[in-house]
Amino acid sequence: MTKITAIHGGGDWNDASAEYIILPPGMDIEKEKAARRVWYNTLYITKRDKNFVTLYEWCLQRGARVPNDDELEVYEDMF
Repeated sequence: MTKITAIHGGGDWNDASAEYIILPPGMDIEKEKAARRVWYNTLYITKRDKNFVTLYEWCLQRGARVPNDDELEVYEDMF
């Protein structure tokens, strides 16, 4: 069965975003998060030589993919 990973952004209710990806075999989200943090602190912050990427974009650039409609249904629970 396909495992879908949800990346929740913002850390508060002002930006309660969620992005969904499917990681390729062998990709570890914690390792990718750590590698992106190194990139952010050493290249992006100090040199500004690359465009900013979120963790979601970072993983997509390294082989993750967006789930298709058969793999993901999202329901909103709003009043």
